[in-house]
Amino acid sequence: MDRGQTDSERAIALYDRNITESSSLLVEYLSKICTGEVRVVLYSDAEAALSQLESSRVDCAIASTIAVREWTSLPDRDTAIEDTLRSLAAVTLAIWPAWYGQQDTFLSAGNSHDELLANQLKIRELQKARQEICTPWLKAAVKACQSGKPPILSSFPRGMQFAQLALAINPDRLVLVLVANDLQPSDDRLLGLARAATWFAKETRARVAVLLPKALSQQRELDSILYGAIALPDSPREGGDGERQEETKHAIWPIQGKPHPFSPGEKLLAERLARDPELGGLFHCNESVLTTRGSRFLVDLVWPEGKVAVEVDGYRYHSNRFAFSEDRQRDYELVLSGYVVLRLPHDEVMDDVVIATEKIRDFVRFRHADRSC
Repeated sequence: MDRGQTDSERAIALYDRNITESSSLLVEYLSKICTGEVRVVLYSDAEAALSQLESSRVDCAIASTIAVREWTSLPDRDTAIEDTLRSLAAVTLAIWPAWYGQQDTFLSAGNSHDELLANQLKIRELQKARQEICTPWLKAAVKACQSGKPPILSSFPRGMQFAQLALAINPDRLVLVLVANDLQPSDDRLLGLARAATWFAKETRARVAVLLPKALSQQRELDSILYGAIALPDSPREGGDGERQEETKHAIWPIQGKPHPFSPGEKLLAERLARDPELGGLFHCNESVLTTRGSRFLVDLVWPEGKVAVEVDGYRYHSNRFAFSEDRQRDYELVLSGYVVLRLPHDEVMDDVVIATEKIRDFVRFRHADRSC
């Protein structure tokens, strides 16, 4: 303990550490899963658990791509496999053309003769560099994504499709998170989930984490994957209104340097700012920011020179108590580091991006005026 600290400073430092440990627990556990292995995480609140992934600090995140598939009603094994295939294909399309861990693997359009040739040369280059890439699959997948379609290719075996999608998303460190947000699934569907998870790990060589309610921790149908399971600390739930719009069943984290592909609000706002004569070129998307507390956060939109941080908050991952506390901690550390923070509800951005842009303009002008004083 630092004897030079006051009681209040020690209390704040302890709170900071507790928040960090809470937000990083799930991420740290995922980092310890071996490739081709399945592990179970038991939770009391699925949305709070997923919020830990969405809001985790960059400095505690593993150097991985985390792809999520969630079910509110657990399906049978075959449907679970098909659902997960569609989710991985949707993620692969969402990150196009940045495949295989490269920022700009392909030319996104690829319609002109020169672009088609460049993409064909890139396919050959990738096939030589990574022998596990299936060239026929890759050619067909590139063609599908150039047309704006997810690369679900029925002419290829499902096992091959899973393996190739996993490679395209992240060839080295993909973590596939399967979330069963179902308190009363049938025994046969639990058994199907366990077998599907094991099959995913075998076919993709990815790390597979199965998130389950704590109430299912004694189910014999899960015995094959329950060894080494951990339980997340309980988190108090807040009552929802029961009428919010259901959001996507798949997700991907982290995204850096561009708008999140599954956040229409981020994409719309970034496009609007880029076209604005005054604001264009100021803001960067999902930029890493180091705070004076030593934490590193990904900020949705940031103007580094003016120290303006803009967060576009969707309802789902910002509606539970964990997320609320984590958001306040982020804001606290950013403000201490000299940033002003503007939080915009995702629905507000989608309903009227002009108003959202004007709020950002106000913050930018405030910063200019503040600096001129």
